[in-house]
Amino acid sequence: MGFKWLRKLLNPTNFYAAQRPVLRTTFITGMTPFTVFTNGTDSVLKCTTFGYLNSCLHSILFCTCYVIALLKQESVTGYFFNTEISSLGDILQIWIGIVALVMTFAYSIFQRDKLIDAFHSLAKTDQHFKEIGVETNYQSTLYYNYLLIVMSILIQISYCTVCVLVLASSNVYPCITAWMSFFLPFLMMSMVIVLFVCLVNQTRHRFHLLNKVLKSLRDISNDKQLAAYNEKQESVKVVRIRQPLGISSVFSNTNRYMPDVINRVANIQDELCDACNCVEEYFKVQMLAIVTISFLIAVFDSYYILETIFTDGHNNTPFSKLQFVMFFLYQGAVHMIGVVKIVFVSNKAVKENEKIAVNVHKLMNVNKYDEDLTKQLAQLSLQLTHRKVSFTAHGFFKLDFTLLFTLVGAATTYLVILVQFTLNQNEMCTQMVPNSTVRSMLKNSTNNA
Repeated sequence: MGFKWLRKLLNPTNFYAAQRPVLRTTFITGMTPFTVFTNGTDSVLKCTTFGYLNSCLHSILFCTCYVIALLKQESVTGYFFNTEISSLGDILQIWIGIVALVMTFAYSIFQRDKLIDAFHSLAKTDQHFKEIGVETNYQSTLYYNYLLIVMSILIQISYCTVCVLVLASSNVYPCITAWMSFFLPFLMMSMVIVLFVCLVNQTRHRFHLLNKVLKSLRDISNDKQLAAYNEKQESVKVVRIRQPLGISSVFSNTNRYMPDVINRVANIQDELCDACNCVEEYFKVQMLAIVTISFLIAVFDSYYILETIFTDGHNNTPFSKLQFVMFFLYQGAVHMIGVVKIVFVSNKAVKENEKIAVNVHKLMNVNKYDEDLTKQLAQLSLQLTHRKVSFTAHGFFKLDFTLLFTLVGAATTYLVILVQFTLNQNEMCTQMVPNSTVRSMLKNSTNNA
């Protein structure tokens, strides 16, 4: 009985069963108020009272820890640095973290319909794929989701372990609220990133299936051109989807007319664009918050590392230079890894959708005998020019590889500003010391006279 349950768990039969690990993880952490309900062979997403309460309790807990840490003026970073710049960095991170947490949990409740619509659209496309003889591999999807969650958990555990060991090695033990205000934002961002990557990767995979279908049709058209003209008139329109590369099909014996297949491809592409629009609408605030927090942390951590390496600013703390560099370098790295994952999966989905237009025109070039097919391909080409996929952070910037270049340039600029500010402060201090010495010497000579 136990092996049967395990076999059923590892061999999902529908879209929602393959997404269950991600949905349950985000449900437990309060990121989503809904979970999967199975009614016979059908699965749907439903919001529950516990889901709403769980999200509200997480939001209250996070905000309480932030406020207490702010009132106590205690932070984990403050044990390493106690300067005006470090204080400014802590305050900015705390307030941005509070706003980001409130907006994230608020969106998970008030914009839940957008996310549910995205899941439903993806599940609907799978039914349309079956109509043309293509079935997605849910088992590989399940394994990908498990790998995504395991990697996220391992990164969080390693991040917490490194931070605790660095502070404990110098006998520094912050209060529990300081620890929670330090780790909870990263936990929240990790869960949002897992959910975003899961959804966008599903759309990318289905765009990839559409490209495989179009390539298969192009190969069939090329083969038909080698036959005699009288045989083409009877057989060129009828195609058999024969398990293209990367596509597992249980409907390989289904005969379909090429124009009908292209019409179904157009419908699937349109539904995938609707799903991407729902994803972009739901995650636009979360992506803006994640990129902003990660950028601030990366800038201030880089500044702390530079100041530690090239100055002796750490001498008034119980930490060595190696501990300084290891702590802040790892903190900045784990946050930027999240941004890189967002950018990478978004760019892959956009590029996969753009390949559809290329494959459509390649199929048009080899098709010379079927006017209905040419009309369907022309309509699909026109649709692709108007239904493009794009992921943005509330419209401020696109989530593609250009974002990484922009962040590096902006971080360099702000680092130069912070370094100049530090140098000016040091010059003012060195000028004040001789002036005070001269004044004391003049005062002593006046008293002696």
